[in-house]
Amino acid sequence: MDAAKSSMSKPVRVIWAMAYIAMVGGIVFNMTNARARIVGATDQVRQKDQQDWEDWVNQSNQHQDGNLPVEREEIDLKYRPVSNMTTLMTQYYGVSLTGLILFSTLIFGVVVYMFHGVTGEKAAGPISLEEELAAQQSEEVS
Repeated sequence: MDAAKSSMSKPVRVIWAMAYIAMVGGIVFNMTNARARIVGATDQVRQKDQQDWEDWVNQSNQHQDGNLPVEREEIDLKYRPVSNMTTLMTQYYGVSLTGLILFSTLIFGVVVYMFHGVTGEKAAGPISLEEELAAQQSEEVS
């Protein structure tokens, strides 16, 4: 079988390329917007974040009545961890964006490969033994 039969046609490749560009563009657009929201958060939002943290710590510490199957230490309010989202969007933005694009590209490639395998010319369905033997004989003659 020659390579022209097994490859995708040009219009199909253009459609897949446009879909890929749209996917990557959407990822970059959404990540940039998320970063702008996190970095540009107002003091009010940050104070609410801090208050939510303190409320959670106080509520968690109140549940330490000794009836739990696992004994936990009390959480110290002084050592509030930095928000994971803030850390990701400020210090690891490039790594996060690169990883997201890389793994999305891998998934996209697998989907294209599977879709092309299902809808391509090779996907005509099962052939009978007679057809397979006839094809082998015609190849031997050629």
